[in-house]
Amino acid sequence: MNPESAGKTWHDVVKESVVNLLRFYGFTASSEAPARIPEGGWGRADVVGRKGNTTIGVEIVDTGDVARDAKKLAMNNYDYRYIIVLRHSKKVDEVVVDGKRIKVLDIDSFEHELRRDLGVPPDYPYSSRTKEEKPPEVFVGASEREINRIIEELEEYGLENFADEVLNALGMVYISRDLPVEVRVHYNPMTGPTAPNEYESVNIKPQVLSILQRLNLVNISRKGTGYARKAFASPSERGLKAGHELILKRLREHKAELEELAREYGDKLWIILYGSLWYTPNHFSLEVVLKEYEYTPITGGRYAKKEDPILKAARSIFPWSYYSELSEHPTIPMFSNFLVKTALRDDALRFFSELERYGLTIQDTERNSRGEPIYDVLKAPIEVFQYLVTKTKRPANLGYYAQKFGVLYTILTIGDLYDPRVARERYEELLQKLELNESAVAEVLADMNRRGITSRLITDPEKAPFIILDMKGFEDYLKFSLATISDYFNSRG
Repeated sequence: MNPESAGKTWHDVVKESVVNLLRFYGFTASSEAPARIPEGGWGRADVVGRKGNTTIGVEIVDTGDVARDAKKLAMNNYDYRYIIVLRHSKKVDEVVVDGKRIKVLDIDSFEHELRRDLGVPPDYPYSSRTKEEKPPEVFVGASEREINRIIEELEEYGLENFADEVLNALGMVYISRDLPVEVRVHYNPMTGPTAPNEYESVNIKPQVLSILQRLNLVNISRKGTGYARKAFASPSERGLKAGHELILKRLREHKAELEELAREYGDKLWIILYGSLWYTPNHFSLEVVLKEYEYTPITGGRYAKKEDPILKAARSIFPWSYYSELSEHPTIPMFSNFLVKTALRDDALRFFSELERYGLTIQDTERNSRGEPIYDVLKAPIEVFQYLVTKTKRPANLGYYAQKFGVLYTILTIGDLYDPRVARERYEELLQKLELNESAVAEVLADMNRRGITSRLITDPEKAPFIILDMKGFEDYLKFSLATISDYFNSRG
């Protein structure tokens, strides 16, 4: 909705949003509150919040010219002071007036910065993410209209004997979203095809694939280069509807087994579900890696050093932006993803193997743009997450360990950056997005400094946050620290 058309300016909309957000965190908040102004006398502050003895002042301005508003916030002695700039080129900035810090940020960063300043625990919900979809119990009443129409059409064509194969193949395509159905077998990169039958069918029989196409359930495209070029089947719009119905049908049919599975795994299931979330453009799925294909470059006649699995798992987790649609604090699914790759890997593989018995998991491969394999994975559709997440709960102490992980992840990430300016920018971004208290980072770096591994935390905004003095010691320290919090969840049984 355009706020102007509703009689509100964007300034008004943001102001109302800030009031509601402060109230969500327990503040008594109001707009246009009395405040002293730089010109002398009294004027108005855009938003003021109070909870106990804690006060917050917020000014909302159109551009980065914030001198007057910063002075107003400093004059009124609010405990926390923010200026939200509607057209702001940076995520977070800061000005100091009379020794008081005023943060200058955009509306998207405000809640993160507020939570960070107030020390809101990571397991506390977000005001901006309270609409997480919770499906009804067992998807009661879900339609099977499209599946029934497919069966009717097969009967009209005299192909009813193929019904099971067609639906099973549709389920595979729906779960994969990009299933190889033909691979190149007779091909020379210098001369091209070496035989008339250049491609060979895989995963789906040619007759069944032909039926899927005739019923407008899949689209076929060729992608990749050289030997890696393949034909892939992806669900059409009709295939998406029918595939969704098919998965819901399987969930209903195996309700008892799935609920028993949820009881068996307990709150570990919550970690596995969130830790195996995998985003592909336009949709989420659940995936756990079976095998990673290594393309290790050769340097100076030698292969590059093999990376430690704990550090590799930490470096390869999906960043906070990946989880922006979830209602969870970003460090919680990030840490869950790390645990699925380390302490809970065997549990996750066993869980996905159980789902495979009910037609809810397939073995698939993630590929690069050339069609070459990156990961072999076990993959389940997002409906499995939506159903089973209602049958479990987050472990009570997960948020505590997730914050510890966030600090270690930040130090590891910054340690991989060589440019001081890039390292500083990335560091500030991580602190804000992960809502980390800088003192927690400083504490770890101080311990590393005592061991001769790094400098202490450097606060100069023109320099990198820290200097590594002993790279091996740096990696060993982080490996041990990450393994310690990972092993806690492995030892819970």
